Amino acid sequence: MGFGNLDAGKFQIPPGPQWDVQGRMKGAEDCLFINVFTPSLPSAGSFSPVTYPVMIFIHGGNFEEGSANIYGPEKLMDKGIILVTFNYRLGVFGFLSSGDQTCSGNMGLKDQVLAIRWVRENVDRFGGDPNAITLFGQGSGAASVFMHILSPQSQGLFSRAIMQSGSALCDWALEGEPLGYAREIAQRVKCPTDSPTAILDCLRLKPVMDILNAQKDTKIFGDYPLRAVPVVEKSGDGKFLPDTPINLLNAGNFRRVPLMAGVNRDEGAFFYPTLLNTYRNALRENPNFLRTHLIPMFILTTTNIRGNVDSVSETIIFEYFNRINHSNVSQILHPFINMSTDAMFVACNDATVHAYSTTGAPVYMYTFEYRGENSMVEIQYGTPIAYFDPGVSHGDELLYLFSLDVEGLRQPSLLDNLVSGRVVSLWTDFAKFGEAPQFVNYEYPRWEPYKPESQTYYRIERDLKPGSFYKQRAVDMWTRHLPALAGMTTPTSSPLTQNKHSESLYRTLAWAMVSVSIALLVVVIVLLVVLYNQKRSQSFKANGTENQSRLSGSTLY
Repeated sequence: MGFGNLDAGKFQIPPGPQWDVQGRMKGAEDCLFINVFTPSLPSAGSFSPVTYPVMIFIHGGNFEEGSANIYGPEKLMDKGIILVTFNYRLGVFGFLSSGDQTCSGNMGLKDQVLAIRWVRENVDRFGGDPNAITLFGQGSGAASVFMHILSPQSQGLFSRAIMQSGSALCDWALEGEPLGYAREIAQRVKCPTDSPTAILDCLRLKPVMDILNAQKDTKIFGDYPLRAVPVVEKSGDGKFLPDTPINLLNAGNFRRVPLMAGVNRDEGAFFYPTLLNTYRNALRENPNFLRTHLIPMFILTTTNIRGNVDSVSETIIFEYFNRINHSNVSQILHPFINMSTDAMFVACNDATVHAYSTTGAPVYMYTFEYRGENSMVEIQYGTPIAYFDPGVSHGDELLYLFSLDVEGLRQPSLLDNLVSGRVVSLWTDFAKFGEAPQFVNYEYPRWEPYKPESQTYYRIERDLKPGSFYKQRAVDMWTRHLPALAGMTTPTSSPLTQNKHSESLYRTLAWAMVSVSIALLVVVIVLLVVLYNQKRSQSFKANGTENQSRLSGSTLY
């Protein structure tokens, strides 16, 4: 990878090839650029003992889209840190794999390693401290951050990490059958599929738009499944992921850097356009569509669950969609958001912080629950949604960390600006000191480290407040109960994530269900006895009336 000169005044580097929200192709294969934003540059020939902590941001976008361009640095510059953003190869161009040395995969992650290494080797020229680098990312960028924590290729390149709404332990972050996906892409662009070499040689000759169309045509449910994502590299030298993330985590051969990780309250709100535009009529016309199509489709495209899907679906429906009209889209939306949030983000975030905290590394967990003037879902959808509030959706915390260069932003309120100041302080305090918040007062109450026995977290709302045991019922359901119901031989999370609280909770729930079942059985028996007695009484009265009629008849005649 070579580095040339670029006019730093032009902040318009192209992202990797991708579709925009209007379905237009944008970006270019020549996309590997790095942006460095610094409060001040060292004077030529002078020596300054002051160096800035460095924050390197990895953008999200399902490993298929996104760009460093939109993340403006203005909100962070007053905090005395250097911000670095960069592009990396995306989608098929960054993550296609044949499962062997022909195309080992993870090119996008290896781009990230090169960028991080370049920053470490050169950031002192910008006034930065190469020994105080914090890696942070959102969505698939957060999953990338955890992979860098675990990867042998990234050891020693950074000293702290922040993961926003994603982890390498999320089901959507890893592709288990890369050769099958490579063959599907090849087939869709009319390439031979008989060998990895034939696939790769042919794909190199195909137009970018054809490959992007093939990638889009593999989607079943909105943007899912995600197939052009990281893979385990089974052969070759310099493997970025030599094993699954959970196995690398359990092996423990990595530097235990301080970690901050969290989720937004309504992550799954990004499914709103899919439900409204694609499935509204089907839901209205078929009251069983939720049960027979929508939930099974969600399971098969966003999770690793494959067995006993009908029973898994019924359990999900009972847990999230009980006592609502399954043909009423407005009633389905919020339960669906809750379900997808738990399945795709809450459960794997919990598994990550729980398991990582047992390694001895400092861990701080948060939930972002503030709903301001702007919403990433509304920005993506184009107009404010009059009759539906998407809540605090995936990516909403970015509105308070960065000066985002996106269309449709409304003027932030005074409270928005106050929350933004707090969020920026929390993030930059962590980058500077490895813990947050550094200054404890009425505005910033103490943020205790996450411990398996207490499971404390920080709620970022209108105010800041601590909490504990975040959504443990949902976590246990998605990491333990549903995989067991599906007959999965390996749990979706590490055995380290099992805890006394969840076991106690499930014992309580189990006994509660047994008690309810016994009570219902008793009620049924009582009702049967009552009905039986009523029937006997009615029969006796009927016989008595009949005999009386006969007797009266005899008397009359």
